[in-house]
Amino acid sequence: MPVDGPRREDEVRIARERLLEQGLVRASVPASLVAKEIEQSWRRSVSHRVDPGAEPHVLGEFDPDSAILRAAGRVLDQWQTNLTDSRMTLFLADEEGRIVSRRIVDAQDGRLLDRANAAEGFNFSERTLGTNGLGTPIEARGVVFVRGNEHFNDALAQLACAGAPIKHPITGRIVGSLSLASHVDVASPLMVAMVRQAGHEIAEALEHMADSRDLELARAYRLFRSSRRPVLVMNSETVMTDLPSLAHLDAESHAVLWEKLRLHRWDGDSLKLELPMLGTEAMVRRLGRGGQDAIFALEFLTPAGAAPSELDAVVSETGSGTVPILRGGAASPRPQQSPYEVVQRQLTTAAAANGLVRVVGDPGVGKRHQASKWLRQRTGQEPEVFTVRDLAADGLFWAGGDAALREGRGVLVVGDARLSGELRERLEEFARRPRPDGDRGARLVLTEYPFDADDPADSVGTGAGTVRVPSLADLRGELPSVVREVSAELFPGAPAPRFSPAALQCLLAWPWPDNVAELARLLTDLPQVPRGGLIQTQDLPVAMHQTRRSSLSRYEEAEREAIEGALREAEGNKSRAAEILGIGRTTLYRKMRALKIEADERMIAPGP
Repeated sequence: MPVDGPRREDEVRIARERLLEQGLVRASVPASLVAKEIEQSWRRSVSHRVDPGAEPHVLGEFDPDSAILRAAGRVLDQWQTNLTDSRMTLFLADEEGRIVSRRIVDAQDGRLLDRANAAEGFNFSERTLGTNGLGTPIEARGVVFVRGNEHFNDALAQLACAGAPIKHPITGRIVGSLSLASHVDVASPLMVAMVRQAGHEIAEALEHMADSRDLELARAYRLFRSSRRPVLVMNSETVMTDLPSLAHLDAESHAVLWEKLRLHRWDGDSLKLELPMLGTEAMVRRLGRGGQDAIFALEFLTPAGAAPSELDAVVSETGSGTVPILRGGAASPRPQQSPYEVVQRQLTTAAAANGLVRVVGDPGVGKRHQASKWLRQRTGQEPEVFTVRDLAADGLFWAGGDAALREGRGVLVVGDARLSGELRERLEEFARRPRPDGDRGARLVLTEYPFDADDPADSVGTGAGTVRVPSLADLRGELPSVVREVSAELFPGAPAPRFSPAALQCLLAWPWPDNVAELARLLTDLPQVPRGGLIQTQDLPVAMHQTRRSSLSRYEEAEREAIEGALREAEGNKSRAAEILGIGRTTLYRKMRALKIEADERMIAPGP
């Protein structure tokens, strides 16, 4: 054992268990026992409800040709050779904390690591396993040394791991982590210096691999950062900023803002952007080409105030002919009030009239779900559900509905068919009928499709007692919060779903013809959602990828078709595809990123 001995290991284990048992507020950890970054990681692990006995799970297949693997390959080879007699193992993880490479020096160590599922494909993120040498550097954004029982997961207690985050040298974004692991008996503090050096070497390799889009973004940032005002520069995948209060600009707000700026009808190369939730405004400039290669520079005209909201931007042209203003709406990663919370509040207001409450909306928007949820919360009971056809059946609805309302239960009539004028009047009179033996907040709710604007006799969807459930097309800027709310109802207790910027941009561009029903099917079909894994574009249905192509020029469309044809001919082999096209492999990678081409099994031509 290290010089601290078994006694320290026991004290560390007891302190960690006490934190689990007593909770974050009551429990304290002696400052002399573990490093500050370890205690902070323990507390994050407890707050995320990480199970210390959980086994790592396979997060999914990873791209063996990814940038981080290509950059780290030679570095790992050299360090593996240098560590031949050291009994140490090298691990490389991607930004999700998933192991993408393991370099073992001694076969005996391999068996120990296999028992802990420390192998390629397994998820070692801090949210999954708690404190460890791969996930914690990503969360802490710094080097950590985790020894023995400092690991949050019991299966890792025999290991000592020095870990370092890998930061992209141009963007500053964490793209993965590197860990040097050994048995706790042979651990050395020198592992920290070694893993830090190896991480720097991988970052240098990433810089050499940087494509022209990254370099162009970096040049734009250097140009604008000399301004006296804070600036933010972004393209479709990356944000660079020196504004501290915007450091938490996440993938959602970036994707929403970039999509709105990209689709805006630019008369010139600049516009004014108001961000009320930040207490600031910005001048936005469009740089470079349009479409997927667009770069936007935001120069903040006033100091930022409160935390930013998700940028649900709505363009309004100024009447004076000056620059247009793009207004940021209220939508942070956790908005104060979601669109469906507004619907619930409107239902309560509509019920004050003590008559029939109508819920209208397009197919699939969730009219029945919202009405049932409101009735349950109001009465504490499941509502009695009927269809419009039941109204025509003698006694079926009128007796059963009346009894339910007298018992204090809500009644829901699902408008699966058009209601005649006579039945509507009868239903409205039935809803207003006093019921002295019951009620207790119970109401009669009718769900219907929107009224026909071309038919003057059709009054459905109008009146004080009517609440409209918006379609997803109406909620495009609030889509991230809608996704979280729908996911929370589908998977109670599961972490919020996470989408890569490119995947989120696909969701924002998708028309959602079946509304929330389609979104619910998508989330149910994605295995990453209940586990909190990152959802990439290749995880989405193929049709959603095509929405990204609408912004391509005719030249870009032809270029995309040529690349896809070469990839099919090469059966997905990028090096061979580059040869077919007569371009370098690095150029091919850059063009594939710019044109949002996914090289997977769909690129392979079908057999005979």
